[in-house]
Amino acid sequence: MAAADSPLFRFQLWRAALPPALRLLLTVNLVTYLAYVVLALLAAFGVPAIAVVDYLMLPASPEGALRLPWTPLTYGFVNAFGGFFGLISFVFGFYWLQWMGRDYEESYGAHRLFGLYVLGALGGAVVGLALGALLPMPRPFYFGLWTPVTAVLCAVATLHPDRQIGLFLLGVVPMKWIAVGFVVLSLAFSADLTVLGAALAGVLFGRAQRAGRDPAFWAAPLFGARRRRPAAKAAPVRNSPFGRSKAAGGGRPGAAPSARLDVDAILDKILEKGYDSLTAEEKEALDRASRD
Repeated sequence: MAAADSPLFRFQLWRAALPPALRLLLTVNLVTYLAYVVLALLAAFGVPAIAVVDYLMLPASPEGALRLPWTPLTYGFVNAFGGFFGLISFVFGFYWLQWMGRDYEESYGAHRLFGLYVLGALGGAVVGLALGALLPMPRPFYFGLWTPVTAVLCAVATLHPDRQIGLFLLGVVPMKWIAVGFVVLSLAFSADLTVLGAALAGVLFGRAQRAGRDPAFWAAPLFGARRRRPAAKAAPVRNSPFGRSKAAGGGRPGAAPSARLDVDAILDKILEKGYDSLTAEEKEALDRASRD
């Protein structure tokens, strides 16, 4: 492990505390963004390696997508954000995914967050390509985590439309209006037609969950979770972000609640007394959690 006071160690602590699906999604998006930055730097020195990114982004025309049939899925993980404002866009998208994704996964399970992300990207691709065949294409291709993040936001807004969120300068706003404003602003500033499909996919996903169905059942084996129907009525928990307890279907699949509490306690102990205060057993538990 890295030194206890190093940025790498703090990153390892943060990553170890993430639930599994969110950890995977954030890691892939961060890696693709850093890879794009490296390729862009190489291009500045005359190395044309950045052309590989074109094979992963979604062409706006159906004909282009037929030539690259994998792009309706891969574009949702490719973060080709260039320049300073591109960095800001990626950071905000990364933060929104971390913020909403953690709450959603801990309330409803890892496979649902992963499935929602993937279906949001696919739904965005279907609508974006359909509109691209009917309308003048506002942009030549689509990419980035913002489309699947839109699906997550709209699913949360469908499940909890009146949940109050405090926003800077705007005060407290219900989640449903945040989702509507998010989609409108995305269309106005980015001309990204895929957000319409992602928003629709998120709404349909959330409505299916409310009806007791699991649209992400196919992703359950990826996280060692069995498909199960959510409880019809779950007693609300005061400290749960979505009014559901982790025991009612959320939390880290396949892990005992006490295991997560032990890791949280170890992290708290490090913040209070430093890494050297840990026992050998605590260090081993933390190292094991960082590799899971």
